[in-house]
Amino acid sequence: MRVIAVANQKGGVAKTTTAVTLAHDLARRGHSVILVDLDAQGNVSPCFGLPPSPGLYRLLLSLVPLEELLVEVRPSLWLLPSDSSTAKLKMILAAEPYRETVLARALALADADYVILDTGPSRDLLHDNAHHAADEVVCPVAVDHLALIGVAQEMETLKFVRDHGHAVEMAAILPTFWDKTTNESQINLEKLVQKFGDLVLPAVPRTTRLREAPALGRTLWEYLDPNHAAYRAYQRLTERILHGK
Repeated sequence: MRVIAVANQKGGVAKTTTAVTLAHDLARRGHSVILVDLDAQGNVSPCFGLPPSPGLYRLLLSLVPLEELLVEVRPSLWLLPSDSSTAKLKMILAAEPYRETVLARALALADADYVILDTGPSRDLLHDNAHHAADEVVCPVAVDHLALIGVAQEMETLKFVRDHGHAVEMAAILPTFWDKTTNESQINLEKLVQKFGDLVLPAVPRTTRLREAPALGRTLWEYLDPNHAAYRAYQRLTERILHGK
């Protein structure tokens, strides 16, 4: 089982879109996938046409076994949902010993090829849990003047986690909200590539279509034309995860 966290300590970079899209594509290709929502906003559930619910809260407080909390949202794709109870969960876990590893321990017996972790918009206890549970990280980053700072912060976090005994690596940096009509987008994309090289994947273009799909309870693969640039960009992310290229 490979555990992949979709993380950036800056909000508004398309983390949830990326987590949902990657998880569904892996499932479409025949892999069993568990998608975990670690955000108190519970935004993953509506992406599949479902209301948020306290699955994460009930799992991490050992109230209900994982297999009873998973919701099959697509063939071979199961969701562990979240909702506003996750905010209270963070306060409860703050008093626990080894609190950074609660999620890893809860997922240790999960039966899936992949677990995809969708993290919240800022660093907190569950963000730390995601890093300690993950084997790899995918870092979506909006192509703006703060892009390099966001990725650098994530790299520093991964180094800190490795220095404390957990092996986790950056699998890919995914530029998002790229606008081919602006010099700023192109300049910042070039800076990312210069700094991080082959870790940087082709950019996902800014498009209202990516905002429309969740409102309809559909994923990118169910809503976009296969020739759309965003569709192709997310395919490249899946290929990176599956084949390392």
